[in-house]
Amino acid sequence: MQSDSITPDTVADNVRRAAIDKSVRGPVLFLFLNGAFWLMLATLLGVLSAVKLIAPAFLEGCPYISYGRLQPAHINALVYGWGVQAALGVMLWIMARRSGQELRSGKSLLIAAGVFWNITITFGILGVLMNKSTSMEWLEMPKWTWPILLLCFLTYAWPMARMFGRAFRPEGFMVSTWYILGACFWFPWIFITANVALHCLPGLGALGAGINAWYVHAVILLFFVPVGIGAAYYFIPKITGQPIASAQLASGGFWGLAILGGWTGMQKYMGGPLPAWMPAVGAFTAVMLLIPVGLVGLNHHLTTLGKHSSVATSPTLRFIFFGSLFYPVSGVVLALISTFWSGAAMQFTQAWYAFQMVSVYGFFSMCAFGAIYYIVPRLSGCEWLSVRLIRNHFWFSVYGVSTIVIMGLVAGWQQGADLNNPAFWDQNFMNHVINSRPYVVARAVAFGLISFSNALFLLHLMLMVAGLGRRSNAPTLLHREHHDEQALPTGSHA
Repeated sequence: MQSDSITPDTVADNVRRAAIDKSVRGPVLFLFLNGAFWLMLATLLGVLSAVKLIAPAFLEGCPYISYGRLQPAHINALVYGWGVQAALGVMLWIMARRSGQELRSGKSLLIAAGVFWNITITFGILGVLMNKSTSMEWLEMPKWTWPILLLCFLTYAWPMARMFGRAFRPEGFMVSTWYILGACFWFPWIFITANVALHCLPGLGALGAGINAWYVHAVILLFFVPVGIGAAYYFIPKITGQPIASAQLASGGFWGLAILGGWTGMQKYMGGPLPAWMPAVGAFTAVMLLIPVGLVGLNHHLTTLGKHSSVATSPTLRFIFFGSLFYPVSGVVLALISTFWSGAAMQFTQAWYAFQMVSVYGFFSMCAFGAIYYIVPRLSGCEWLSVRLIRNHFWFSVYGVSTIVIMGLVAGWQQGADLNNPAFWDQNFMNHVINSRPYVVARAVAFGLISFSNALFLLHLMLMVAGLGRRSNAPTLLHREHHDEQALPTGSHA
């Protein structure tokens, strides 16, 4: 008998998966499609903000596109418009699949919450562009927006928590669902704490800036990172056909992140008007986070041993594999900008922006792209139309974000060296801006490439959601010949 023969158990599993996919189809596709629109807008705003750094006189008659308004609008569109929506879509699908639970009720409520989320983000970003910003990093949107966003997020988090509680629990550590569940609880805690402290408690002074910095790091480390790792732990074994190499490494990586992730951030103000122990704790935990980062990276490497050929053929595995490579890079960058002997030189420079981009775009977004390339065909009932579009999306994304991160770190190092050089004590600050101009030019070009790739991605996704994809039972593979029907390893089709 052939090993891939169809058994009654296999048929039952396929029917159950199809029912689960059908139950979450509407909310997940809604989140992915709206997130892709915001992603394209965010990268276009990134191009404009970089151009304004190079040529401040560009369209100077329009106050709505000054750098001070474009940059926070760009970040908020990336984080809340794309990042959170893509994360929720991936989380909902993985939790439903991993728990074996259908979304039996509340689909209309989830769609309504998604509509309110997008409306709130739209008015919030318009408020930033109209000079209604709060001037708090990643919280620039008017303060009336946060209660609405919180309620919308909780509307999605609640059914995922219920799915986890009702899950069919196999033996062992359910690593992907633990990361997803952690993100469901950590984001509301972080969001409520930061907004209540900064909007409802007056007179915080310098401590408010420290809380703001803590919020940025906590959202990255306790929301975007867990979703990215959870997706990687789900899709890498599924596509390679190999189980996770080590449950002990998986458990250690999870608990290391859970314990250390909420203690970083205030090291941004090392040497500032904060109690010395606050930046010291942040710097220490930022370096200690290299341990769970290393555990996760080692586990992913061991899981893919002997299966690297799948990276060349599977769109999902290619995006997630390279996204996972950005995870240890983000850990090293965080340690580099946090330690006292190197962080002081990069303080308040473009190096901090490089850390945000390598974490949110280099790691999380690449893993989210990989997940979307796997999930959408199972929800839309058709396959991706063009291998070339997927391949272009991948390479433009990799080259673009790599350029932004490298140029940001180099520019940050140079800026820090100039600002801390006693010989330049009387130098005009604009000279530092002019010295960093070549790096910003590279950043603008990189964002242009990313914007082009995201336009292709959005077009491709719209066709898939409309059901206009390729009709085939074979998955889309990244071969040069489109008609190559070679199958993926065992377990990759379901």
